[in-house]
Amino acid sequence: MINLNVASQIDVRRKEIVVLLCIEEIFLMMGQSFLSPILPKFVQILGVDSNRIGMAIGFAITVFGIARVLMSIPAGKIAAHLGRRFLLVGAPAVVAISALGCAFTTEYWQLIVCRLLQGAGAACFSIASLIVLGEISTPANRGLYISFFWITALVGSSLGPTFGGLIGEYFGYKAVFFCYAALSVMAVIWGYLRIPETSAHKTGSRSKESHKHGGRVDKASLLLSKNFILISLVSLFTMISVAGPQNTLVPLVGYESLSLRESQVGIGLTLIAIMQLILTPFAGKLSDRLGRKILIVIGGVISGLGLLMFTQSNTYLIFLISNMILGLGRGIGSSIPTAYVTDIGLKNNYESTIATFRAISDIGWVVGPFFCGYLMDIAGINLPFYLTTGMLIVVVVMFGLFGKETVVRVPGT
Repeated sequence: MINLNVASQIDVRRKEIVVLLCIEEIFLMMGQSFLSPILPKFVQILGVDSNRIGMAIGFAITVFGIARVLMSIPAGKIAAHLGRRFLLVGAPAVVAISALGCAFTTEYWQLIVCRLLQGAGAACFSIASLIVLGEISTPANRGLYISFFWITALVGSSLGPTFGGLIGEYFGYKAVFFCYAALSVMAVIWGYLRIPETSAHKTGSRSKESHKHGGRVDKASLLLSKNFILISLVSLFTMISVAGPQNTLVPLVGYESLSLRESQVGIGLTLIAIMQLILTPFAGKLSDRLGRKILIVIGGVISGLGLLMFTQSNTYLIFLISNMILGLGRGIGSSIPTAYVTDIGLKNNYESTIATFRAISDIGWVVGPFFCGYLMDIAGINLPFYLTTGMLIVVVVMFGLFGKETVVRVPGT
């Protein structure tokens, strides 16, 4: 009975930690997604030449990804030495400072500096959160736990574009950044008051085996394994399609092809997040029961079809439907690669595994916006949609054919 009570208390505590992380994540993601509808016009206000607007917008998004890539592996090391709580409190503080900086930006280069700080803060928070989720979960509930974290990010994302568009349209663009900063400060306060330290290293329970020389060999073997490379490629090209066509070009389809208002573009982007919000928990739970591979492949293919539909969006209705289909694909497959890489990771060294995986994934934030913006400037807006769709579908099919399944199905479940 005592053992059952202890197990029950541990389970309750783990669920509480998931909830605490999710609340902090919703604050940050809501603020971050405020910027999507207003970024193209804000860049124009800063005096960027109209002939270079595509690349300028793409680079403003790209530098966010550059910071994420550069900070992912250091964030894992910081989490290992200073603990998870240090990042879960400190990272939102950096985001708050950078959001305030954006509010007082008068030149394009200043916006770039602030975006670099935002990316660094976002990387540190994400890495620390995913490490904690990996440590407190098992293969039987990992997909569900990580899907909960994604859901809260999507709640923030679904609310953010609409509110960001409305705030920018009626109160000005500076008000958007002030609201972003306020939400980040709320995340700092919440993290400081409520989130505990979960690091096994700091509590002395980490296995000493992970510090032996053999640990380095195991780590290198994992990072060079076929399964790790394949899932990292899936996440990389998914991120390219998110940061490139979805975040950079979809707003421009609305503004330039359909002459939409900021609030209308915000509603379209919100539909993507709402579809993910509806489907992600079911997909996470299904992946714990049926396996990760099938949902990753199906989600990737549907996402590609959604991207292609934007090339045919000649009315606002088709624009909205395209967003819904893209959101359908994202909802089915977006959260599961993280659960997959945690399944194959080294249990005593999630800092290295997850940080490396996220660093590779975040290269998409660097490549996607700049690449798609450049292609749009030289060949029109449709070509980037075609290329990114093709690359995404190819890698998810390769993963489906050659990657191993990490969830063992139990007969009758």
